[in-house]
Amino acid sequence: MFTDAIEIAVAAVGLGLVVLSARQARTKGWAASLQLAAGGFLLMGAAAVGIVGFVVGLVFSPLAWVGVGMLALAGVLFAGGQKLEGRGSGAVAESGPAPKGAVDPAPKRQPKGSKGSAADPELDDIEAILRRHGIE
Repeated sequence: MFTDAIEIAVAAVGLGLVVLSARQARTKGWAASLQLAAGGFLLMGAAAVGIVGFVVGLVFSPLAWVGVGMLALAGVLFAGGQKLEGRGSGAVAESGPAPKGAVDPAPKRQPKGSKGSAADPELDDIEAILRRHGIE
């Protein structure tokens, strides 16, 4: 009974928006009028299909609010676990071996004039190509 009254009220508001859009078509323009009419038809359709009744049933149901509370608690617990996991993994990562493919944040540089044999062979190839093109 209560749900039916709310559905009728929502449908009436939607009908009011459609009528208002037809009256404002000349003053505000056709684009705004069509958008307002779409909103009105959306409200009327939601009332006719039963979406409004479904939402009203959720809003006024104590069991639904218990479910919402449980979902909120689950979200808080998950976020807290993520935060604790993030804190613990930083210390382990620093003390453990570097993962495969990790980039050294401060690579060791050789003095400008020295061309050591410990240099990467790929870098030697690149330096040779640059020298051929006159770039030092």
